[in-house]
Amino acid sequence: MRPTHAMAALLLALPVTILAQEMPGIDLTKPPPPKEQPRKPGEELPPVDLSKPAPQAPPAAAPKEEKGAPFSENDVALGDLVKAVQRKGFLKRGRFEVAPIFSLSVNDAFYQKFGGGLRLAYSLQDSFAVAVRGTYFTPYRTDNVREGKLAFQSQLLSSQVYGMAMVDGIWSPIYGKSSFLDRSIVHFDLYLAAGFGLVWSDTSGAPRNEGPHLAADLGGGVRFYPKEWMAFELGLMATLYPDQPVVSVPGTIQTVFVANIGVSFFFPTTFEYVYP
Repeated sequence: MRPTHAMAALLLALPVTILAQEMPGIDLTKPPPPKEQPRKPGEELPPVDLSKPAPQAPPAAAPKEEKGAPFSENDVALGDLVKAVQRKGFLKRGRFEVAPIFSLSVNDAFYQKFGGGLRLAYSLQDSFAVAVRGTYFTPYRTDNVREGKLAFQSQLLSSQVYGMAMVDGIWSPIYGKSSFLDRSIVHFDLYLAAGFGLVWSDTSGAPRNEGPHLAADLGGGVRFYPKEWMAFELGLMATLYPDQPVVSVPGTIQTVFVANIGVSFFFPTTFEYVYP
């Protein structure tokens, strides 16, 4: 045999030898595994043993926290949560208020009234307070009185108010913040006031001596709080009371509109915010 033919026969026999070594033989001496017999129609299932507990599924594994997270939601304190409505920067609940007030009438063209008074208040809630207010007025006769009498020969039936004492409820439904000169934040609120009391006029003293007249008032305004213990106030108050300036003319309801400018001082001078 030539060397070329011997080399070719050797290369052909090599894969057969490798396959014969790697592939295991099949043992034909063992019987095949029994096949599951199909259930006949009408045949009942084997009974179930209810005395044994049913197998339970293994508990689900707890989710793993991502690596690198600084903290979870449970670690956030209540005070660190972001609120949709931020807390107020000024609270009045449980505090007393002392407010000197300067008043000026705005609806009498003949007798201008200048006055000053004092208001004492206590805040039952942050948005509601009960106040006692007293004001003393000094009427000032303008030039319109002389011109009216000469030109129209008319008689002025204006009621002259000298003082009032009122009990009011003050409701502050609107609160806000404003920027002052882009340097500081000033808190403010809008308020409504209504109440009742007594008014002293010309007819209250001699010679008629009718005494004080029953009165009611209604008004509102705005207050700014630059400090924890102080506020500035601008307001307008209308006071209504019955009076008869001249005996020959029937009495009517008199109305006095007064613009008020005041400064409020709160006690205690500080407050503590409490979460609801």
